[in-house]
Amino acid sequence: MSSTPSTPAGSTRSASVGRALIVIGGVLAALSSWANWGAKTRELGPARTAYTIPAKFVIDSGVKVPGGGISLGIVVLVLGLLLLVAAFAPWWKVAGLVLGVAVIVTGFLYVYQVRTVVHDHNLGKSVRDFISIGPYLVVLGGLLAVVGAVIALIPPGFWSSLTSEEEEEEEGERADEAGRE
Repeated sequence: MSSTPSTPAGSTRSASVGRALIVIGGVLAALSSWANWGAKTRELGPARTAYTIPAKFVIDSGVKVPGGGISLGIVVLVLGLLLLVAAFAPWWKVAGLVLGVAVIVTGFLYVYQVRTVVHDHNLGKSVRDFISIGPYLVVLGGLLAVVGAVIALIPPGFWSSLTSEEEEEEEGERADEAGRE
């Protein structure tokens, strides 16, 4: 017999899956900083990576793009790398959840500000015509991190306890039906 305590198989599996999803989400978020965030258009010119967009744009659509200050690419890259580091930190489940939400919010704020610019200037096109793959990747990465953290936060035996309660209820209903006949 082994002297190490046994752990339920479900707890290590959900932790492994959760950690892997957080790592994949961090990699996607970090890679999205190099992808195109702004599509090539006649109105806005050539495609833009997140490194040509000021980070302040996600909270103020009046910022000149490209402009000065820290770039959105640096912010997204740091968030992605923090997700990678968080996946191996002691509080990785909560950190993955919080950072995943921050990554999602960053992507949605960018899209919201592009929408504001498109509608304020009456460009007559859809927001999708002005964004490229970068915001999609960053939101997908954040969603994977959040899902991974939630999977890892579910206590061991949670799903089996739900199944056993349902089975007990079904057996009770069958006994009631058999007693009525």
